[in-house]
Amino acid sequence: MLALRNYVAVSQSRDKQRWAYALCRALVLCAAFSIIFLPEFSREGGEGLSPVYGKAVAGFRFIDLLILLVVLCHLVALGCLRSKRVSFPRALALPGLAFLACIGVGVCRGYLRGGSNFFFDWRGLALGIGLFFVWSFWMQDRDDVAAAVRVFLVYMGLRLGLLYLLYLCGYRDTVVGVSIPIFDGPILSCIVFTGLLAFRYQESAARWSSKLAWASLATAAYLMVLLCLRRTYWGELAIATVLLLFLKRRNRTRSFMLLALAVAIAAGLLGSSFSGRLLSLDVTQDNTQFSADNADHLHDLMDAWYQVQQSPVLGIGVGTSYATWHIRRWKPESVMVHNALLHVWLKYGLAGLLCYLWFHLALLRWLYKRAKTAPPSAQAFLAAAFAYLAAQFAVTLGFAPWPYSELQLTTLTSFIVAAAVMAGRNLALRSAS
Repeated sequence: MLALRNYVAVSQSRDKQRWAYALCRALVLCAAFSIIFLPEFSREGGEGLSPVYGKAVAGFRFIDLLILLVVLCHLVALGCLRSKRVSFPRALALPGLAFLACIGVGVCRGYLRGGSNFFFDWRGLALGIGLFFVWSFWMQDRDDVAAAVRVFLVYMGLRLGLLYLLYLCGYRDTVVGVSIPIFDGPILSCIVFTGLLAFRYQESAARWSSKLAWASLATAAYLMVLLCLRRTYWGELAIATVLLLFLKRRNRTRSFMLLALAVAIAAGLLGSSFSGRLLSLDVTQDNTQFSADNADHLHDLMDAWYQVQQSPVLGIGVGTSYATWHIRRWKPESVMVHNALLHVWLKYGLAGLLCYLWFHLALLRWLYKRAKTAPPSAQAFLAAAFAYLAAQFAVTLGFAPWPYSELQLTTLTSFIVAAAVMAGRNLALRSAS
């Protein structure tokens, strides 16, 4: 009897420890996910609206110092706890280090050309790399990864619900004169990934209740992106969905019905605004309400291409600006190009461009292979991760800036890569159901 009581007491103590650990993990993860919903830059191109983006000391912002402190604490914990470990695929290590070396060369190039603020262009990338260690600390086995993904989806579900509530209550943003729920790009990109993940999970769920829950979340996410009329994220969503359907082996018709429902609702709510924005995807048109900025996007690329031609090998370096001509009325000088390849070529030179392409193609190849060969319980997340990152990469080849200057996006990307690394180590995710 005494032995039984001791066993029960030990079991209860372990259960309490697991609950305490799970609660602590959820709080840390949600705090990190909240970074995604703190707009870093205003629509006018100035500093972020949140005081956490204010300048603190030596050019660092308050949020930079906070993240660095959190990363340092986790690095110390990783060094002290032998049971914790961090890994990174060998296939990605060499191209990743090569591109980081190109960043160093770009900083030196910018310094020699009289540049300033050398950390601005790749600050988000550096902080995202630091957060990779934070995510990895809390995702050490298959149960940790499954729990982290569940926390992410629950968090995003609540955030989506809040956005819809604010929209219905009249707290809205605008684009080309049309009222929309939210304008911020990184937030919409995160909603794109949420929709893809829920869309893929509803396919692998075993119970009808789970299928209904995932289908509802996917529809809500797809509809939110469509309602916001941001063409970049329409492109992300469309390309990623096609890739998911390509990886899908059955029930494609049912999936199309789910997508058609979201499109039909958006078209019904927005009316002519939806069709007008859809037609504005033709970049050769700039004479309508919804395509008036097409010319600016094209001219932005033309100005950057002229600068690349002046220094095609070394680029202009980090921390430098360049004079514009075609978009002079918009801005007389620019520091960023709305095209990832041109931006990287301009800032980091030809070697930087090649290493940038090398790393991303290696990452997508690695994710694709893992998504095809992983256990069924892991395929849902890996397929969504591959589709999202491939779509993001494809969209940045058009009229979207490179994603590593924005902390919001690198926070999401580092989480996706960290979870994919764990799933890729044959530590399967729990069933989505």
